[in-house]
Amino acid sequence: MTDTVAVGGSFVSGRRVRAAELGTRACRPRLGGPGRLPWWCEIVLLGALYGIYSLVRNGVGDVSEIAFDNAFTILRFEDAWDIAWERGLNDWVQGSATLAAVVALHYATLHFLVTPAVLVWLYRRRRDQYRVVSATLMASTAVALLGFYLMPTAPPRLMTGEGFVDVMSQTAGWGWWPASGAPASDAISNQFAAMPSLHCAWALWCGVVLFVMVRRTWVRVLGVLYPLSTFFVVMGSGNHFLLDVVAGVGLIVVVGGAVLLGARQLQDRRAPALPV
Repeated sequence: MTDTVAVGGSFVSGRRVRAAELGTRACRPRLGGPGRLPWWCEIVLLGALYGIYSLVRNGVGDVSEIAFDNAFTILRFEDAWDIAWERGLNDWVQGSATLAAVVALHYATLHFLVTPAVLVWLYRRRRDQYRVVSATLMASTAVALLGFYLMPTAPPRLMTGEGFVDVMSQTAGWGWWPASGAPASDAISNQFAAMPSLHCAWALWCGVVLFVMVRRTWVRVLGVLYPLSTFFVVMGSGNHFLLDVVAGVGLIVVVGGAVLLGARQLQDRRAPALPV
């Protein structure tokens, strides 16, 4: 016998009510669900965005004088508040050949391996969340361009008069940078794009994704250790000030919160109203 319930003054089959409820839930969009693209479209999109990012980032012109002024301002502020942690870390790293090699290898490789790997994993295993989570990374990168344009900043490694050592050049014999001096990336990248630290912003994004979305404990531990080790590496190698790191962390937190809030509001607007 089929159960019946009263709906709008008339009796309707309980099975029909349950079917209607299931249909309504199925039609309700999931967070990040709409607008999925094939994998090759995602690669083209990411490649185009990175190309635009590189073009804007590296097309700021000659800002060396302003960049060094900003770097000295940051360093003086940190010294005044006794938070210039990059001084001690850089001195410690450059004083140990083994530690310097590990730091340089971390800086030269993981940044370009971990982020794409997390994006691929997201696309394959968390497709419903991919669009919103990846949008956080893209939006943070776009906002960082404003920082590079408005506040070009020289990295500590170029401030040799302040006692900093360029660990990447120090370890160039290992093969990841040319032995002649400046890192190879300086020839194709804006070396004054240090504020905020996208290196740290991307690392934190990867860490949060791994910690929140992966169930395996050892992967979640890596999700915590990776951004923390990145913070240490960028300062110890002489590539960023502490305030660059703080700005990078703040960037991903603020932009990520805004993207998630916007996605939630969009989902609520798209969700059909359930009958009373």
